[in-house]
Amino acid sequence: MKQHLLFLIFSLFTTILFSQNLNDTVLNIPFINLSYSPQIPGGDFAKRYGLTSSVGLNIGLKTGKNWQFEFEGTFLFGNSIKEDNILDYLKTDEGFIIDQFGDAVNVLLFQRGFTESLMIGKLFPVIGPNKNSGIMVKFGAGFMHHKIRVENQDDQVPALTKKNLVYVDRLTMGLALKQYIGYQHLSDRKLINFNIGLELTEGITQGMRDYQFGYGAYRDKRNEFLLGIRAGWIFPIYRKTPEEFYLD
Repeated sequence: MKQHLLFLIFSLFTTILFSQNLNDTVLNIPFINLSYSPQIPGGDFAKRYGLTSSVGLNIGLKTGKNWQFEFEGTFLFGNSIKEDNILDYLKTDEGFIIDQFGDAVNVLLFQRGFTESLMIGKLFPVIGPNKNSGIMVKFGAGFMHHKIRVENQDDQVPALTKKNLVYVDRLTMGLALKQYIGYQHLSDRKLINFNIGLELTEGITQGMRDYQFGYGAYRDKRNEFLLGIRAGWIFPIYRKTPEEFYLD
């Protein structure tokens, strides 16, 4: 019994001694990253929308050579609509929209959109607690689409039923390019893991509707920009160190 106990202690000590250590090892680390960014619009995006928010989900891998590969999806949303005249054709001379019962109703406008991108990055461990932390530079390409969401109270405006909303939503789609530079932190204790940095998104997009009420054909070519600070919390998936000794 005593020999088995000593052997177990020696096994645990050896496992700890030779286990991976973030402080002196560059690791292959799969991860999930949840992030948020307030974004300032530019170009044609700024003509339609004001301040935008974005929440993101990244699934990726940081390699043992500090390259990083990710699939990123973001949800864009906001309630600052500059192009708020899209329903003027429905308004009375007094500026009201009337429902089917002859009552004035409140119709709300929101921005909604998505981006999906493949990202490649390089980590430079010039600062941080270990060789898995440092300055991160990333580039990516993918897809952007956004529209104006119209909320019609109880669908009581006949011209704004769901089947008619496609005639006012300004649906826009196209190529999205992304650049990011920031700091990525993976702690020695593997508990505090985050990133924060400057992100620029460029959309080379086009209107996707053959007809919009009060507008006509919507096939406009657009150059759109979003600039923001993106902060995220990283959930790394560390591989379990294999047992080197086994006891019956």
